[in-house]
Amino acid sequence: MGRKNGQEEKRTRILDALHICLTEKPFDQTSIKDIARAADVNHGLLHYYFRSKEDILLHYIDHVIGRYKAMFEQWLAQKQAQELAGKDLAAAFFTFMNDWITLDRQLSKVFIEIWEIAAYNPAVRDRLRCAYREWMEALAFILGGAAPDPAAAKRISIAIVAFLEGMSLFSVILDPEAIDIREVLAGFQARIIEML
Repeated sequence: MGRKNGQEEKRTRILDALHICLTEKPFDQTSIKDIARAADVNHGLLHYYFRSKEDILLHYIDHVIGRYKAMFEQWLAQKQAQELAGKDLAAAFFTFMNDWITLDRQLSKVFIEIWEIAAYNPAVRDRLRCAYREWMEALAFILGGAAPDPAAAKRISIAIVAFLEGMSLFSVILDPEAIDIREVLAGFQARIIEML
């Protein structure tokens, strides 16, 4: 049992190291040695756990998505235990998304890089498609408790995810003094809640 835990800990360290590297420079300029240095392991060890640098990236995407999915599931269970539903649950969901994902500048910076890679790499694109599909389904589920029409909840969830990703991009690219992203998010999300 101890060996397996040690192996998982090293794999996680390597994936977290890729995150650190991607906050500093683009993936195509990041070497296996850079990742190993950030993970504080010998670069040969990376090949024991992963086939290639792209394999590390694919596992990193799964790792990040898994982490946020687990956070969401825990959050949702807590809100359901509090019997939060309908528009109140949707409003709470927006706050969760804003605080943990959309306004996380480091995460946004890393995913801008991953979006660029996905434009040319089918394996990365497939991972992102799956992640976005799950995100839109989760949001449609949340909105379904407040919207009478399931098809409308699905369409609105697609628009919201696109808007949140755009605001995430703005949080990295635009001057924080030029636009108050949190205020824009709050206004948009309040309007969505009113429309439900």
